[in-house]
This record gives sequence, structure tokens and C-alpha cells, in this order.
Amino acid sequence: MYRNRQCNCQCEQEDAIEAIQKGICKIKEGIKDIQNGLDAICCCKIGEGIKCIEKGLCKVEKGLSDVIDGLRDVEFECDYRSNMGIKEGVCDLKDGVKGVQEGLCQLQNCCLCEGIQSVTEGLQDLEAGLCNLVKGVSDINSERENRRNNKRCGMSPETTYEIDMIKSAVASETTTKPSIYL
Repeated sequence: MYRNRQCNCQCEQEDAIEAIQKGICKIKEGIKDIQNGLDAICCCKIGEGIKCIEKGLCKVEKGLSDVIDGLRDVEFECDYRSNMGIKEGVCDLKDGVKGVQEGLCQLQNCCLCEGIQSVTEGLQDLEAGLCNLVKGVSDINSERENRRNNKRCGMSPETTYEIDMIKSAVASETTTKPSIYL
């Protein structure tokens, strides 16, 4: 929940990581469509292949836009590695989009060899960017989890011990049968 300063009401805000994950899914679908387009072109279905590549490129661009919008809401962490992974991923994705666009243009102008090569190189950049992005988001999730676990640092040892006891009691109740069934 966050407070909207304009209307003084509390509004639901989508989790930024969740928004980024949706963008990642769109990017994956787009990459798959681009690959299908290349396969169609290699089977001499040029028109169908170009349409698939266009469709995939649209999905990748929408997914990248969602990722960038989600990143605006992410509270960047202290760990430099996850931030760099995300930055490299976005840059690689942008390079990949440019490469696929260039190849698509070449294909539409009947330059098949150059077009296929440009699309293939762009696709490699898209896949590398996706890997870096997924790793960076995973690192941020790990950092968030570590922070949640370390929030107890300021608690007294007695309170920490009580919390640990409650957690272990709950865990044992869910993993063992109640004594009534024994």
C-alpha cells in the first residue's frame, strides 16, 4: 500500500518485481515467435516468417517496456552485482531489438542472407539480455529475502529465541501427524 498524495487515499500498488516478471514472460514469448519466424523463412515460407518475426518483435518491445516501467519502482539494493545484471540485461535486450529490426527490414527488402544473419545476431543479444535480466531479478529477490531475515538483528536475544521456537513449532506441526492419529 502506498499513499496517493493527490487524493489522500490508500491505493494498491503492483509489486515491481511482479511487473518485471510479466515483462520477462512477454520477452520469452517474443523470442519464441522470432525463432519460429526464422524457422519458417528457412522452410521457404518468407511471408509467414516475416509476420512471426514482426509479432515476436512487438512482444519483446512490450515486455521490455514493462520491465523498464517495473524497474522505475524497484528500490535498488546495495548489492552492485544485481543492479549490473539488470542494467546489462536491458542494454542487451535493446541491442537485440535493434538487430532484429535491422534484419526484419533487410528481409522485407528481399535481402534474405543479410536479414537472417542480422535477426540471428539480434536473437542472440535478446537471449543474453534475458539471461542477465532474470539473474539480476533473482539476485534482488535473494537480497530482499536476506533483508527480511536480518530485520531481527535489532531484537533482543529472548525475542529472537521466541520467534525461532514459534517457527520450529509451526514447522513440526505441518510435517508431523498430530498425536491424536498415532
